[in-house]
Amino acid sequence: MKIGPFFQLFRTVARGLETYRQELSVVAENMANAQTTRTPQGGPYTPKRVLREAPEAPFWGVMRRVALPVVTTNPLHRRSGELRLPEERPDLGPRSQVLPEARFRPEYDPTHPDADANGMVWYPDINVVEEMARMISASRLYEANLSVFASAKEMIRKTLEI
Repeated sequence: MKIGPFFQLFRTVARGLETYRQELSVVAENMANAQTTRTPQGGPYTPKRVLREAPEAPFWGVMRRVALPVVTTNPLHRRSGELRLPEERPDLGPRSQVLPEARFRPEYDPTHPDADANGMVWYPDINVVEEMARMISASRLYEANLSVFASAKEMIRKTLEI
């Protein structure tokens, strides 16, 4: 099913919403397990990060692929119907994946049940302040995507009223 040019924006916004929802989920999981020294897999909890990948084509690459044959007798005018978009446009939303980061910090506590032979307990290296900053950033970006969605929906609604 082909999505019209107006609705392409919704696909991009949906991908952004999914990316930042995933970021919020990973931050919450990291913060909840900041002191976890033993997991079912063995060893301390492994912190995770969301890796956001660039869109398939940068903005100017997309613009170069758009066919814009403008032939006019007056350079100030454009003939109607000559602005054409390609049949398939790339999906411009961000892509993301969750990657584990094996970062641990040792702490000396020989009384801890998970202490090794030297009395060292291995904790996940999670900085709660950094995680809070990531959470605030992801939350604001999620809200920005929701605002774009609401604005686009309102513009389409107003257009249909005309």
